[in-house]
Amino acid sequence: MFLPLIPLRLHEAGIAAGLIGLNAAASTLAIFVVAPTIVRILNRIGYSGAVGLGTILFALTLVGMIAWEGYGVWTALRFLAGLGLTLQWVSCESWLNQASPDHLRGRILSLYVASFIGGTAIGAAALDYIGTNGARPFQIMIALSLAAAMAILFGHGDAPKTGNMPKAALWVAARQVPRLLSAALMMGVAQGSALGLMAFYGVRAGLSQGRAVWLHAVFLAGGVLLQGPIGWATDRYNRHQLLALTSILSAAAGPVAHLFVETTIPLYTLWFLGGGMTFGTYTVALALLGSRFQGSGMAAANATFIMTWELGTLSGAPLSGSAMELVGAIGLPMVMAGAMALVVALALWGVNHSMATRVADEPGNIDTKPRR
Repeated sequence: MFLPLIPLRLHEAGIAAGLIGLNAAASTLAIFVVAPTIVRILNRIGYSGAVGLGTILFALTLVGMIAWEGYGVWTALRFLAGLGLTLQWVSCESWLNQASPDHLRGRILSLYVASFIGGTAIGAAALDYIGTNGARPFQIMIALSLAAAMAILFGHGDAPKTGNMPKAALWVAARQVPRLLSAALMMGVAQGSALGLMAFYGVRAGLSQGRAVWLHAVFLAGGVLLQGPIGWATDRYNRHQLLALTSILSAAAGPVAHLFVETTIPLYTLWFLGGGMTFGTYTVALALLGSRFQGSGMAAANATFIMTWELGTLSGAPLSGSAMELVGAIGLPMVMAGAMALVVALALWGVNHSMATRVADEPGNIDTKPRR
């Protein structure tokens, strides 16, 4: 509910598209506070403590949004909300990736992504019935956040052990997977544009507010329902090739969908596919990350991945908001398509690199170059 609610409320208050995009980016700035310190945080309070703390902090910022309204206040509170969300995000993702055996990693991570996006889709759809005005949507989000904080108690005993993770691992991880992190940056641009401004894009394209909210929900529903097949394919086929394929389909879906903005079924169908492929790239990239890092290095690698992804998200919402100011609603699918096209190039580069590495490892071949 949080992701589409804030842009719609600001739009109703007469805030310009570029400023709405900056507000959407405020919560992503928090990753640059949390990520460099995540190892220290986990060493001190553990995975379950970090998830619980992040959830409570998010709930408190919602209380603040009810008490104080205004663009400046809400932008500051959205940054604080981002601190809580980042603590949850990095801790949960690292926890799950460590617990996943490699031959099942794609399917397990697809369930995680489907669960996360599924809740987001239900929340977006619920706004059509709850409404966007007043304190009610915030009160419901506070209740759900408190329930989430209670739920983590059931998994406390199964959390990975912490207390001795190396503090410099964040930067070590960044040097080991430069192509994957570059792809994460571009995926962040595309996903951040959609998550922050999809409902607003629908309004600018001429849809009613109700249909625009449902467009956001349909995009997220594609991310849920197509995760199963993508997760299965991640465990069965070359992950670099699969990343390239999902990126191509993601890049094409938005611009083509915009051509059918006045016809409901093609519009929703194409954005449904676009949502599945866009979030599918995240699942495949997480699986690639998990197969590269194990044990105590996972948290730092995951934090580095998310920090890079969030840097893209930070850029995505303002870029798409500015593009819509310049060329109209089509600016959002154009930005998304350009970002995913770069992911295609990086994924194909990864395919060639992995093939070259296999050849070098065959008997009779000597690889004297350092692998990066």
